[in-house]
Amino acid sequence: MQYFVGEQEYFKGIGKIQFEGKGSRNPLAFKYYDAKKVIAGKTMEEHLRFATAYWHSFCADGTDPFGNATIDFPFRKADKYANAIAKADAAFEFFTKLGTPFYCFHDIDASPDHEVAAEYEKTYQKIADELLARQKASGVKLLWNTANVFSHPNYMNGAATNPDFNVVARAAVQVKNSLDVNVKLGGS
Repeated sequence: MQYFVGEQEYFKGIGKIQFEGKGSRNPLAFKYYDAKKVIAGKTMEEHLRFATAYWHSFCADGTDPFGNATIDFPFRKADKYANAIAKADAAFEFFTKLGTPFYCFHDIDASPDHEVAAEYEKTYQKIADELLARQKASGVKLLWNTANVFSHPNYMNGAATNPDFNVVARAAVQVKNSLDVNVKLGGS
């Protein structure tokens, strides 16, 4: 895995997280996970296929029922496309510093959503090209991706089971494009 930094470094002062053993007092070190340690004929890295999830690590803003957003990511931009590119840079920097060999995402976590399906498709494919370039530069691989056909209020009555065929059709566009992106990015 190659260390990745995009147009700017988001996690300054943090290098690659290393295995240091259970006696380490370094809060940014693996205490038990040693990627190269062989157990039952396979390395820990082969047994434990770690992946970082986009939505948990780079999308949530800390909002809960008791208050407003508490997470202000430095990569957040007003322009949705610029935000997606900066988020990809931050994500791949994070993956390579942590040594996470895989990542996973929902379509609209990595790429901006659009009300117009053709714009959604065009933008998602452009972002997929950006993700592929970062995969090639870093060695990080896509474990899986999927379509978020549940968060938007249009999906309150389901996606494929929705009584409004326009909603079913939109869900199909998202699923089809996510399958295409999975193939493009070599998802497992």
